[in-house]
Amino acid sequence: MSLTRQILIGLSLGIFAATLLAGPLSAWQADVLSLTSVTGSLFLNALKMVAVPLIATTLIAGLGKLDRAPGRLGALTAGYYAMSTFLAVSMGLILSNVIAPGLRAGLSESAVAGLMAQSAGTPVLTSNSDWQSTLLGLVPGNIFNALSSGNLIAVVLFSLVVGLALRTLPSELRSAQQSLWDGLQQLLMTITQWVLRTAPIGVFALVTTSASQVGWAAAEPLAWFVITVLLALLLHAGLSLGLILWRLARVSPRQHAHDMSPALWTAFSTASSAATLPVTLRCLNERANVPPSVTGLTVPLGTTMNMDGTALYECVAVLFLAQLFGADLSLVQQLLVLFLALATSTGMAGIPAASLVAIALILERVGLPPEALGLLLITDRPLDMCRTAVNVWSDSVAARLVARYADEPTQEPSA
Repeated sequence: MSLTRQILIGLSLGIFAATLLAGPLSAWQADVLSLTSVTGSLFLNALKMVAVPLIATTLIAGLGKLDRAPGRLGALTAGYYAMSTFLAVSMGLILSNVIAPGLRAGLSESAVAGLMAQSAGTPVLTSNSDWQSTLLGLVPGNIFNALSSGNLIAVVLFSLVVGLALRTLPSELRSAQQSLWDGLQQLLMTITQWVLRTAPIGVFALVTTSASQVGWAAAEPLAWFVITVLLALLLHAGLSLGLILWRLARVSPRQHAHDMSPALWTAFSTASSAATLPVTLRCLNERANVPPSVTGLTVPLGTTMNMDGTALYECVAVLFLAQLFGADLSLVQQLLVLFLALATSTGMAGIPAASLVAIALILERVGLPPEALGLLLITDRPLDMCRTAVNVWSDSVAARLVARYADEPTQEPSA
């Protein structure tokens, strides 16, 4: 049975189990959720354990394999990332104004206060770092601390420097270093494949836990918000990125979706683009036949810097809360939200719920209470799963587009 089908079965069983725990088996809910929560966390931790070093080794090995300077590949990749993220945020901004989910909710002040009290027990992620500490974090004094703390931006920058420096070594040393980094990458990929064999169990545990913890009491006022986010994600993934695939990359969107289906389902179920990295690389290299010299640069960079779904979600979330609390944001303020969503989504850690930190910062910047973020936590997990799938889909489109215009030879299909 394929990994995709196993993940689908895990998803279905997880939803079924959550339904039973909310009904006839409600007496067992606490005990079962304590078990599934630990199981799901173990699965995610096992994936993230190798994700950061895998990003580093893949970038270094990919840069070392390039037969020429990576300037063209880098320029194409950066240009696509800027374009796709801007299209995503623009889509969210337009639909938020057209649908106006916060205005359609029709909540009174007392109802809003009640909803905030209901979600007050949920921890809200905040960040006290200023721009100076953010800049200092780009160049850590100890790269091992950056690896252990998951500072992906610092790891990516360090890996780019090492990969570029590797190309300047004499041929003998470069060959030895290339073999070292290729071996480390394959070693980490092997460990990750072992972890992925437990994916159906991990997905079942994650979905059971998250579906059981989503409260339905606040579903009605948040329904329009959920609809807006899902519609914007769907239009961006299908229309914007689909047109890029069809017209620019000259690839059938339907065929590409089939090639990437294991990675998309993994991203959807784990809500972690970093944890999905090895599956994304395998799908592009083995199923879509994109050369490793392209995927080795575009995909690890995309895992950290190309967050279309995250940026779109941040924009819609801030505008929804502004509408809900009666804050009439001007065009200039909405453009500021667009810019902040672009800036904060770049380099956002590819882990579940990482965007909540950025949303809290944007809310404070436009004069809204960061505590309002508690309302979004009720539906964050399912929307996080959807926007992570869009992030991975955009990374795969980048690889296809860059492979076409970078004159990289397509590798032969795997046997």
